[in-house]
Amino acid sequence: MKRTRITFILLIIITAGLIICAVRRPGTGTDKRRVIMQLMMTGLQAEHFQSVPPADSMSVRVFKLYLQRLDYFKQYFTQEDIAKFRQYETQIDGEIQNGSFEFFDFVNGVFAQRVAYDTQNTKQILSQPFDFSTNEDFQPDPEKSAFAKDDKELAERRRKMLKLQTLYKLNDMMSVQEKAQETKDTSVKIKSFSQLEKDARAAVLKSNSNIFQGIAETTENDKLSAYFDCIANACDPHTEYFAPIEREDFDVKMSGQLEGIGATLRDKNGNITIESVVPGSPAWKSGEIKEGDVIMKVAQDTGEPVDIEGMRLDKAVHLIRGKKGTRVKLTIRKVNHTVKVITLVRDIIQIKETYAHDAIIQQGKNIGYIHLPEFYTRFGENTYRTCSEDVKKEILELDKQNVQGIIMDLRENGGGSLQDVVKMVGLFINAGPVVQIKGHANQVQVLTANDTAAIYKGPLIVLVNGYSASASEIFAAAIQDYKRGVIMGSPTYGKGTVQQIFDLDDYVSPSFKSLKPLGSVKITISKFYRINGGTTQRDGVTPDIQLPDSYSALYVKEKNSDYPMPWDKIKPATYTIWNNPPDYDKLRSSANKDVAHDSAFILISEEAQNNKKLRDHGEVSLNLEQFRKQQKEQTEENKKFGAITKVIGDMKIIPTTGEDQKMQADTNEMASEKKWMKQLTKDPELYEATRVIDYMR
Repeated sequence: MKRTRITFILLIIITAGLIICAVRRPGTGTDKRRVIMQLMMTGLQAEHFQSVPPADSMSVRVFKLYLQRLDYFKQYFTQEDIAKFRQYETQIDGEIQNGSFEFFDFVNGVFAQRVAYDTQNTKQILSQPFDFSTNEDFQPDPEKSAFAKDDKELAERRRKMLKLQTLYKLNDMMSVQEKAQETKDTSVKIKSFSQLEKDARAAVLKSNSNIFQGIAETTENDKLSAYFDCIANACDPHTEYFAPIEREDFDVKMSGQLEGIGATLRDKNGNITIESVVPGSPAWKSGEIKEGDVIMKVAQDTGEPVDIEGMRLDKAVHLIRGKKGTRVKLTIRKVNHTVKVITLVRDIIQIKETYAHDAIIQQGKNIGYIHLPEFYTRFGENTYRTCSEDVKKEILELDKQNVQGIIMDLRENGGGSLQDVVKMVGLFINAGPVVQIKGHANQVQVLTANDTAAIYKGPLIVLVNGYSASASEIFAAAIQDYKRGVIMGSPTYGKGTVQQIFDLDDYVSPSFKSLKPLGSVKITISKFYRINGGTTQRDGVTPDIQLPDSYSALYVKEKNSDYPMPWDKIKPATYTIWNNPPDYDKLRSSANKDVAHDSAFILISEEAQNNKKLRDHGEVSLNLEQFRKQQKEQTEENKKFGAITKVIGDMKIIPTTGEDQKMQADTNEMASEKKWMKQLTKDPELYEATRVIDYMR
């Protein structure tokens, strides 16, 4: 591993030289966007796992991605516009090479004109009542429709779209009023149909005005960031460009911690509003910041206050966040309309929901449960916390409480630290290979769990679903290949690639330092392979026992993304299967019988079919009577599926000794823990996993 790091550092140094030379070519100038584009492209060519797509192919990909993302719902551009854009379809690679932005500038110029027109047209359409007695339909799925032929067809599409939005609002208002009349609820003011229809149009106008306002506030840097991201994504879905502020958000997501005041914010009608406060944070300790308070101004220590009313949420958040130990002054309008200035000292905020969490399931016996939201490694001041160490502690604690099996829940876990997943597999197997990694020079490295013996040798189940990805798939695949435990759930996401983040500021020539910050680029540098030789890329991991999944038709996986890297296979590693593997055929047969007769899983299967039907459904009626009939039918279906979350009678969840101690010391912790454990009792997949544990003994 050490040797690999040294090699990689040398490679970066060599690459840095190439990049610096690239931006110092005569004629490049000091245009920041040109520097970013050329830095990024040089990095992609030097570091990406596979070759950057050939010139015309690269152009076509960027062309498709940018137009698709700029106008996904096909409500601004016409086929006539697209025809004009096509002059650039195979020329973008040349623009990238020359530092030109003709395609970008031309498309955004047309887009701005279209939005300006649409802003006024929307007001005009919504100024008059709709006729809901006519029989007409609208196709809301952009993937099932083409761009409008011309301006006339585009205007008609916009009218139908606004009519559908109004129908949804009107139906909700009518349903509330009808229920009030049935229950004789006098608190609801009964209105005429014409007044309800007018109110619905007003609500739709407001929501659309907010969208147009958001577009108007989009900066040139925002637009460029989206364009650069399309260039990066033309290589594969996980190669991305991050503007400086996006990199900050990415780091927060990966670290599970941020530096700030510890409050969740939302934009409520232009007001930056406190949605919740993190227990133990500076905002919480002040005792003065509460849910519903509005932040009016932000000042940095002794600096001048900045008015943030009407400001974009991401920009307001950027002002409020800051380094640990720095002061921020917030002018707050309280719920009772009083105004206060509150000074807070920023601190590191731990996002508790990202950490490993354990419990004990009592179902005639004790079964250990560990929920791992992501594979984290946390670096902080005087702190170092990893998921592998946290899970190890939880396994040892569960073992002390005589659990008869352990369920590792990796559902929705999108991955994280490669080193930690290798260590974590080592908690359940004897020393041996865990995963193989192939770099762009075709060198293969085998990462090995080096502990001599597993610390837990009992029955093991790993729960996964369509959003279990990357490190989660490495863990599940290794457990499956060793036949160490049983993988249960639905097929995983299919991300089998490794990325490295390069800060572009580190590679630019000193003569261009005034252009910083330039952002970062995340580049796919290698690919994961199971120890059996197959990659987890694209196809993911198929569970040993597949369970019905309500969202099976709705998952957007790697194979559904644009330009995913392919599945392939390399030579298997040398490994020894677990000496007491589960009887998979027997367990699968027993679980299938359970599922076939379990009312919750029967409903889950029906909901999966219903979701598929809704996904594949074509046009929606814009006739009020027909629309309301369809909505009522779907509401009744949803009520039926609500029974899936019923409490499972004989599954009792209790905290481990360690969690119980935390609960006794903190009332907030107690309330949070009780809510979490109650949710677990409503989990059919978890319940079935406990039954399979019983079959394994």
